[in-house]
Amino acid sequence: MDAVMIVLLGFASFSGILGQTDMACKSFIFSKNFSFPAELTYEGRGDKLSKFTVCLTSCTNMTESVMFSVLSALHYDYFYVILGGGSDANTGLIWIEGRRVDINFPNDDTRPRRSICLSWDSSSAKLVLWVNGEIRENKEFEKRGIQYLDPRIFIGPGQIFLGGKPMLDVGEVTDVHVWDRVLKPREVKDYYKKKGKVGNVINWRALKYDGAEGDFIIGPFQCKS
Repeated sequence: MDAVMIVLLGFASFSGILGQTDMACKSFIFSKNFSFPAELTYEGRGDKLSKFTVCLTSCTNMTESVMFSVLSALHYDYFYVILGGGSDANTGLIWIEGRRVDINFPNDDTRPRRSICLSWDSSSAKLVLWVNGEIRENKEFEKRGIQYLDPRIFIGPGQIFLGGKPMLDVGEVTDVHVWDRVLKPREVKDYYKKKGKVGNVINWRALKYDGAEGDFIIGPFQCKS
């Protein structure tokens, strides 16, 4: 079992604060060394997830990254992403069903805020990455058709997976939505323009979450465009 899987299984075992709230204009602020992620409660239909789109907004001026993961509670199947969190973090890693994909972010964008959407469809093995409303990656892979059973979803800082030590004031993550389908290009652009519909798996406007107390705080989103 690889190191990524061991860490993800460790996430699945912790419990801590639990809440539900309208997070409009608020963010998760991960400002502690080696902060663990927050678990976002799965609200989808049924106990299987074979396709999804995640959209989020991140903000940091440092090289810290944002982690998003989906794993099966009963199996070793997982989808794991390290996304560059700011203008100094222009690369990312994705593990899809045991395969690693290197991704690049625009290096001509000096703004600390990033709007990121990523879709994955196991049946077609197609991945699409959007950054600030534009497609940056569009890849197809060998079909394996894995379904995530009893899926668990986590979000947080990703530096601990890269062997680094997060700095203080890592950054913010806000406006996180997840759908159980692949969004159309128009819908992704609507999200970027803040006109889109809320997610039906994870809804930032009615968020349920769990996490280790002290690893993150909730506060107003303060990022400048």
